[in-house]
Amino acid sequence: MIRSGARSLYPTASHTLTVAIALALVIPATVHAQQVESPAGKHAQTMQRVVVKANALESAGINVRGLSQRAIFKSALGDKVLDKQQIAAAGPLAGAAQALAYAPGVAVSSYGATGSTKYMISINGIKTGWGGFSGGTIDNGSIAVSFDGVPMASPATGLWQSSQLPQNALLEGIRVTYGPGDPVDRWYNNIGGALAFVPLQPSAQPGGQIALSDGSYNSRNVFFSLQTGAVGGWETVLAGGTGSADNFRRSPDGYAWPSKNFAGYFKTRKSFGNGDVSFGGYIGDGHGWRPTPIPLTPVPGISVNGQDANGNPNPGPLLSQQTTGYYSALNQNVWAKDDYNRTWLLYARQNLRLDAITTLHNLTWYRQGNRLHKHFNNYVDGASNLYEYNNPYSKTYGDKLWAEIALPYNDLAVGGYFLNSEYNSRNAFYSPLAPYFGSYLVPNAKFRSDYWYVTDLAAFVQDTITPVRGVSITPGLRVVSFHTDYYPRGNVDFAQAYALYPQNDQGKLPAASTNYDRIEPSISARWQPLRWLALFGNLGVAYRLPAVGGGGGLYQSQPVGGNILERGLEWQAGMKMHWDYVGAFREVLLSGNYYHLHFSNQFIGVSSGNGQFLGLGTGDSNYHGVNLSAEGALGKAHLFGNANFEQAHFNHYAFQGTNYDGLPVSYVPDTTFNAGAYYRAPMGGGIVLTPRAWYQYTGSQHVFDNNLGAPSRQTMPAYGTLNLSVGAELPRDLAGGLAHSIELSLEMLNALGKRYNSFEEISSGGLYNTPTAGYVLALPGTPRVIYGTLDVKF
Repeated sequence: MIRSGARSLYPTASHTLTVAIALALVIPATVHAQQVESPAGKHAQTMQRVVVKANALESAGINVRGLSQRAIFKSALGDKVLDKQQIAAAGPLAGAAQALAYAPGVAVSSYGATGSTKYMISINGIKTGWGGFSGGTIDNGSIAVSFDGVPMASPATGLWQSSQLPQNALLEGIRVTYGPGDPVDRWYNNIGGALAFVPLQPSAQPGGQIALSDGSYNSRNVFFSLQTGAVGGWETVLAGGTGSADNFRRSPDGYAWPSKNFAGYFKTRKSFGNGDVSFGGYIGDGHGWRPTPIPLTPVPGISVNGQDANGNPNPGPLLSQQTTGYYSALNQNVWAKDDYNRTWLLYARQNLRLDAITTLHNLTWYRQGNRLHKHFNNYVDGASNLYEYNNPYSKTYGDKLWAEIALPYNDLAVGGYFLNSEYNSRNAFYSPLAPYFGSYLVPNAKFRSDYWYVTDLAAFVQDTITPVRGVSITPGLRVVSFHTDYYPRGNVDFAQAYALYPQNDQGKLPAASTNYDRIEPSISARWQPLRWLALFGNLGVAYRLPAVGGGGGLYQSQPVGGNILERGLEWQAGMKMHWDYVGAFREVLLSGNYYHLHFSNQFIGVSSGNGQFLGLGTGDSNYHGVNLSAEGALGKAHLFGNANFEQAHFNHYAFQGTNYDGLPVSYVPDTTFNAGAYYRAPMGGGIVLTPRAWYQYTGSQHVFDNNLGAPSRQTMPAYGTLNLSVGAELPRDLAGGLAHSIELSLEMLNALGKRYNSFEEISSGGLYNTPTAGYVLALPGTPRVIYGTLDVKF
């Protein structure tokens, strides 16, 4: 709690005025459009659209309705849906990030292999999340993330950690939108796209599921879901799960770097004559002990047992993939970090049909995110920062209100949202040993406790115009406002430490307040010349606040002056083809598009491997490429394939007075590809075998050079993995009629045991305290893992 100087978490008069002006511009156009007389035929079509929406307001809501092939086909955006089958392909211990890797243009990397650990997620090169490495995480936090329509990313840091969604069985589907998207669906950081996680929805029919999994590296998971069916007019779903596993990396002392997670979710919905109301809640928690990146080759001074107080290596082998083993790690008594992330949220949604053409939607939510890093760093004996206790949090509440109006030749959406967020960056480094005698309450090394209060406001209008059959044009406009109040409070929250070590407070600058207002135009168009063919194109502008927090950067150590809003301008052009049946195939959806994103006014924080903030880089970059996607069924087989080909470079990148213009953007694979097939084979006696095989490939990508604080032209190798699975659906009578279905499955990921690194960086020497720099550190990718699962549905 801030004791003084903190402002109220309510919109200011200027923010209210911004929304009022935007709505004043929008509402007269709406009223005028409502007064247009409609021809009888067109009026009938309008009424039909309204009835369809009214019959399924919630289940076909703004984020859920996009899960069908037909919805994707009719979209004028670049988008992709991952259904439950594709999500399940990531494995029973996987979390949200691993499932996303089956969408075109998506690449993921981490220090672990389960939903408990954090991942960096890249969509067409634009990133969110953080996977356990240092350096310049270019354009991080520029992807909007939502759970059942509720925004999940911190408005201050832009970050969403994948370990907050560790249980994939909770999900009904995932919709990936490339680029800013439509104004009605956009949040506050949609520069690179959006991830809409759609959880299980309440059903009118009762039922449930229990799934138990066991596998490699002591992996275990249990998941359940329960549908109450209609009870007193309310339909409710309860679901949750918990899992644990050891890491595939091992220390010479035998430490296994374990991880664990849990998640719980409920939603209840009541439908009435002209709408519905629902309430939901979610909690997700992931812990993962995180090993450090490992040198590819031995480096003098990097010992598994650390260094003495003079910087000389303690006795023991040199740590590297060549010497101590590909999946080895430092001994746990030298370096250990428990990386913990939790989120919980409560939300309510109302959908109300006001009249024959107007439907009103409202979403209210509260979300809290907590992070805790308990870090032990005895790599250099006697260091003053032996321990880290990093416990920042963010709290956000908000409301989004909008109306959909079905007019002749027009489908209009108009509305807006506000949100308020508090973010505290609290962190303490200390040693309790002599001569420091510090604690996490009175740190003797660096510390911080700074507060950011962020208010985001938006008002939008979009109008899907259908002048003739098969043609739609959707112009849109958003007015956005970003307000930030910053208060350094290290001298208050760590008063004793500040009195002793004022120079160690990382909040160097005084309190500040900023406000930015912008207009985001967009337009999309779609032409369907044939029943099965659609051509589309779109262009959109999006803004976001650059990330704050950590050990430096804007407000803390970099004065805020001029325009700090990051800007994305993206355009796409492509085609989609859809058939319910074509020849021997059915449910076929093909899509392909070209995209070009200009990402300007970038602010890029650069840190050393030991957590020291080195400075703020500035950039202007271009991303362009092609996304391809195909899926369909042939007989009892379901086939899918996705591919991306991309190039990304900096028009301008500057760090500490040096320009690195023209360099490639780091960690953007030049190619990603996946393809697979599922098959259902009846074997008699009610038994059905379900074999599956799929392949994933990630192409070469340029790495970041921490020694320069800049991208490099050095690349890390491409890699691909083959994955296999076989399941058996057993007849109901084997369970005495108690279960609706029983399935046993065995899954082998990276079946060929491919050795690869999912991440590499060029070291500055800071992580391992070496006098030399320029060597490569890596995070090894997951080796072969095998899981067995018993899944009972009743």
